[in-house]
Amino acid sequence: MKRYLIFTDLDGTLLDHEDYSYGNNKKLISRIVSNQNEIIFNTSKTFSESTNLLKELNLTNMPFSTENGAVLYFPKNRFKKNKNSSDYGRYWKIRIAKLSSKSWYKFLLKKQKTFKFLIAQDLPIKVLKKYTNLIKTRKMLNREASQLIIWKDSLLNLKKFKNDLKLEKDGVLIQGSRFMQISSICNKRIAKKLISHIYDIQFHDTYSKNTIALGDSKNDIDMLNSATHACLIKNPSGVFPKLRTNKKNIYKSSKLAPNGWSQLIIKLNKTLEVKIF
Repeated sequence: MKRYLIFTDLDGTLLDHEDYSYGNNKKLISRIVSNQNEIIFNTSKTFSESTNLLKELNLTNMPFSTENGAVLYFPKNRFKKNKNSSDYGRYWKIRIAKLSSKSWYKFLLKKQKTFKFLIAQDLPIKVLKKYTNLIKTRKMLNREASQLIIWKDSLLNLKKFKNDLKLEKDGVLIQGSRFMQISSICNKRIAKKLISHIYDIQFHDTYSKNTIALGDSKNDIDMLNSATHACLIKNPSGVFPKLRTNKKNIYKSSKLAPNGWSQLIIKLNKTLEVKIF
């Protein structure tokens, strides 16, 4: 009986949008994992933010993706070295995004002469805490391949900025719920595809090709569209991300995170022939 790869966003999906709590999801996660399924973070969070949560939820044996698919990590105790991976402590690391956060910071400093935006890294801690509701902000700024900005200019200038980004650095802008991320080409779909491929190589037919993905915002759309089962968590705006028109197997929660996550996992479990737990 093949098991499932379950890809999940964090903020506003598995975690409460405001206080980042996971509610009762830890108990459900334990049931899912004890039935030999995989729960894979596919998040805009950084490495240090993600590893903290992985420890809390007893998911340290799982691979994960950070910074909207910019960097992937695979635990050495379960995964062999991939030809594109480098040594990173207890993980094998694959960086999909080409340029470093330092390179992007230099680029953004130049662009501030032309466009109006704030760089998260430069914000006073008090201001950053107000934007994020985080008690500590150091880990969210410890980025490897991206930078976060808050746009303060017109939509017309945003279009020009995106064009400069692409032409000058082959970069992309990814809209999140609080910030815009600037990086080299990457997204959660690319990360999901590569992680699934490595599972296939390592574990052959152990895991089902019918993947499950959970998300709540625009930066999750590519991942959700590529999954067999797309679970959309209700967000505070009440507007669900718009998936492609011919997409099948879409599930929508009536509850916000973290309860919306468990609501959809339980609902999906009832519809699947091969149960998750």
